[in-house]
Amino acid sequence: MIICLGDSHSSVFSGKEKIIPRWPAKEYTLLSKFKPIRIGPATAYNLKSKVPLLNEILNKTFYLKKDFVLFCFGEVDIRAHLIKQSILQEKKVDEIVLECVTKYINAIKLVSPKRKIQKAVFAPIASWSDEKPYDGPSYGSNLERNRITRIFNNTLEKMCNQNNIKFVSIFEDMLNKDGTTDSNFLDDWGSGIHLNQSAMPIIIDRLKSNSIL
Repeated sequence: MIICLGDSHSSVFSGKEKIIPRWPAKEYTLLSKFKPIRIGPATAYNLKSKVPLLNEILNKTFYLKKDFVLFCFGEVDIRAHLIKQSILQEKKVDEIVLECVTKYINAIKLVSPKRKIQKAVFAPIASWSDEKPYDGPSYGSNLERNRITRIFNNTLEKMCNQNNIKFVSIFEDMLNKDGTTDSNFLDDWGSGIHLNQSAMPIIIDRLKSNSIL
């Protein structure tokens, strides 16, 4: 069983085409293979402020020692903040990404509920496609955001490996040959920035290959 802790992007693990309700509402049963839990708006950069909440949730959630907690954050940072901060701070994007990922990993390391957990990270997905326009906070073109996502995920994978945290990604699977996002993976029922259920077979394959599922 996998507890999928995250922002709205944890919704894909519900098996339903919708955004799941926010904790403490639950979208799973006791015997579910996945237990998706949406904590509400949260960024990888500021996840440390959510650590008490994450510990509280895990302490109230049934799981076994062999089970994993899969952290699902980062898409918001990439879409709405990293390019903007690079411009405002006059720094290279790589520097901004490194700072963000470092804070993210440090926050994950601080998550320590009463019962031991195994930790994994679900990497940020490819960014929203121009084929499904999004009118929320966003900076850069689809290609630019996907370039930042690749840098983010490569940095995140390296840090996960250094800290004994499993890393799972379907980012590359979501790309067209020109590096833009294949919109077939994105939802038609919400804002167009979330995965739909067509992504689940690939996700399950990655989880199995990483001995998480």
